[in-house]
Amino acid sequence: MSAPLEAAAVTQMSHPSNLCLPGQQNSSVPEVSNQRRHSSLARVQSMMIEAPITKVINIINAAQENSPMPVTEALDRVLEILRTTELYSPQFTVEDDPHATDLVGGLVSDGLRRFSGNEYALATKNLQPSSTSIPIPVSLHDIPPRIALAIEDEEQWDFDIFELEAATQNSNCRETLDRIDEVAALIAAAIHDVDHPGRTNLFLCNSGNELAVLYNDLAVLESHHAALGFRLTLENDKCNIFKNLERNDYRTLRQGIIDMVLATEMTKHFEHVNKFINSIRKPLEEQGNEETGNNQEVMNTMLRTPENRALIKRIMIKCADVSNPCRPLEYCIEWAARISEEYFSQTDEEKQLSLPVAMPVFDRNTCSIPKSQISFIDYFITDMFDAWDAFVDLPDLMQHLDDNFKYWKALDEQKLRSLRPPPE
Repeated sequence: MSAPLEAAAVTQMSHPSNLCLPGQQNSSVPEVSNQRRHSSLARVQSMMIEAPITKVINIINAAQENSPMPVTEALDRVLEILRTTELYSPQFTVEDDPHATDLVGGLVSDGLRRFSGNEYALATKNLQPSSTSIPIPVSLHDIPPRIALAIEDEEQWDFDIFELEAATQNSNCRETLDRIDEVAALIAAAIHDVDHPGRTNLFLCNSGNELAVLYNDLAVLESHHAALGFRLTLENDKCNIFKNLERNDYRTLRQGIIDMVLATEMTKHFEHVNKFINSIRKPLEEQGNEETGNNQEVMNTMLRTPENRALIKRIMIKCADVSNPCRPLEYCIEWAARISEEYFSQTDEEKQLSLPVAMPVFDRNTCSIPKSQISFIDYFITDMFDAWDAFVDLPDLMQHLDDNFKYWKALDEQKLRSLRPPPE
């Protein structure tokens, strides 16, 4: 018998009044139980380390005590929502939008879609990236002249990345991020899709791919991209760009790179976007209404907290990662074709291997590419880019987004499922 049980037994034996014969009730038992619960609750409320959500719930509970019944009932509903684990995850009904539902289910879901018998099939087949034969249009017609000049030699080894940085600098980012942040962003952008197999995380999990096994079905591809990026620097001393860094600088840089790469995983998309809107965009808008030197200093200090700098970098790489709808129309069409083909290929393979189909609407025989683009822009792009534009001011990109959305809408209104209207 353990020590606590022994102590309980001794206590019970030393207080015979607490003993009950069969069929009798001990009135002190509920009282002791209630005291224990109240004591436990008091400990939770007085903990030195307290979760923010606990503070919020305690404040709401206190507000309910003297509130009228309608307010109390509304606050009960608030508490019910706050106690869920997915505060930022959208909930769609089947009737809403099948394309959006599939995109959310296929890209945002972090669970496995099992077989009806809950089997877990292991696949050892090597995945190969899909590709299309559509040529990439090469045009710099609507890029600002200084930026166009800066990227003329982008394929040369002596390409001046610092001139490109100077040509594209923005005051908010420039004032908020430090040099390690900037280097982390550059490296994260370079490695964020390294060795991508052309399949989604959900496919890798459902097929039992070795990467899913290695990373326990959590942020599989993003973990692989980040890990491989660092492993490449360790395997060859000539590639180790970090070898001259101080230990603390290296750890800070590594943490920043990994955090940015993992932010491209879509399961936390809405969490990152909503946090950015509430922590960055809204305070900036309020600041703009009453701008003074003192308020500006307070705002700059707020933006430079480690949490907000990390949030800014996450949204920055997320916008870059899914920026195809904000490119000039020809580029937008090209990348819509490539991404659609990648999803078509995945659906084909899922059917061939008798796997759950992650995104059924991406069947090459029935899919409407305009509808899929409209849904993607509506549910994933617009709010995020509106918030980012308010922070860094990107009028050209926002104009492209508006033009491209109208293009896909026009095709959809004509009941067309293809990338382009038929030739006249």
